[in-house]
Amino acid sequence: MAEGTSSGYERRKGGVRSDGYEVTLTKLPFILTAIAIGGVLALQPGLNAEVARRLGSPFGAGVVSICVSFTLVVALFLSTGTSVSWGAALSMPWYLWLAGTIGVIFVVGTLWLAPILGAALLFVCMIAGQMITATLADAIGFGGYQAQAFDPWRIAGIGLVLAGVWLFQRQ
Repeated sequence: MAEGTSSGYERRKGGVRSDGYEVTLTKLPFILTAIAIGGVLALQPGLNAEVARRLGSPFGAGVVSICVSFTLVVALFLSTGTSVSWGAALSMPWYLWLAGTIGVIFVVGTLWLAPILGAALLFVCMIAGQMITATLADAIGFGGYQAQAFDPWRIAGIGLVLAGVWLFQRQ
């Protein structure tokens, strides 16, 4: 690839001021897209739980959900004409294969928990878990993330989300 070009898979970066802070306005479209994806994700466990109720099996609902996902991603893949180095999959580190497992844990785990916790409590708990895990992944640069400093602001953010868990679970 020529210098200065992007494959589309590299990290997107905002502008950087002279003091090192990123200019977040350049990230705004990506932030709004992430928020929209989060909004759609809030619907998935409830929909999957209803599928499980109708099928009489949470695992059956997981199979339906994952088959629909698989069908759509194959259609998207084929429609883009993207080439893939499938042989590279054989040499990937073992932990990269966990991504598919995490998808199953999300689908089956959330469709089981959704009717018990409700959407809001389920997702505030999931957000807490995501923030804790993401902060640790950032701190050590795990899973393809660039190492980020662990600072008091991140700890405060996690604390606020955990306070949200406490508030949402109160009845």
